[in-house]
Order: sequence, then C-alpha cells, then structure tokens
Amino acid sequence: MRELTVVEVRLDAEQGSPVLILKETGGERQVAIWMTAAGASAILGALQDADEDHPSSHELILSIVRHLGGEVSVAHIVGHQEGVFYAELIIDGRPVAARPSDAIAVALRAGVPIKIAQGVLDAVGVVPTADQEEAEAPNEDQVEQFRQFLDSVNPDDFEP
Repeated sequence: MRELTVVEVRLDAEQGSPVLILKETGGERQVAIWMTAAGASAILGALQDADEDHPSSHELILSIVRHLGGEVSVAHIVGHQEGVFYAELIIDGRPVAARPSDAIAVALRAGVPIKIAQGVLDAVGVVPTADQEEAEAPNEDQVEQFRQFLDSVNPDDFEP
C-alpha cells in the first residue's frame, strides 16, 4: 500500500463532474477519482473545521465508532475496474467496504492515512506534465461555479 494525500477537489473541465485528485506521498503520481457532488461536498467538508452542533454523516459515523470503543485506522483504496474505484475503512483491524468518497471523508475527519493498493496505483496513477498541471488548474470562475453548485445541492437531488 502507498499513502496518498488530497491535492484538491475540482470540477472536470470537460464533463463538469466533481473529481478528487490524490497524490502519492513521496512520489509524483496522481490519481483522479470522479464522484458525485455529495461525495465531493463530504470531502470538502472534512477538510474544514467540524460543526459539533450539527455533525455531518461522516462525523457521526466516526463518533459512533469511537463511542463503541472502536478506532478507524486507515482508508484503503483497494480496487479499480472500468472507472469505478473500490475502498474500505479499517476499523479495529477489520475492513469495512465503503465508497471511496465516504472512506476518504471519514479518514480525513479521523486524521488517519489514506492508502492505495500498489497495483491500483500502478494501473491508474499518472505523473502530470507541466503543461497538464497548467491546463488543469481551475480558474476563479470554475472554482466559483463549483462552490455555487455545492451550495445549491440538496439531499433530495440524489433520491432515486
């Protein structure tokens, strides 16, 4: 397993979908994980100070685990198939299947590492060129558009 750090959450320039960019610690490769607006919002929320009076679902999960005497130790990205990533949280040494966005949001809130299986990193990790980094950097309009999108999203938008 290789450790990853969160670089940013942004909108994909072509599709307008939220994408999480992770970078291997001590390396150059990056991994892009496309996700729902709710998943992106959860990760962005986990990067901010918690609201103790109104905890998010991920803060609640972490609180429940801790109140039951458990410990979240790491989030693992364990697989990738046809553009879909698979993840798990390690709770008391046992894996619990989770969506990558949920596993990462809980890991960020818990202050524990995010790791990726070496085979997954080898398959999907890329070293961005200087041209790609400049072309992919969001401009202020894109950032504002993403913020407005997140502000306008409500849970009912995701009901089947």
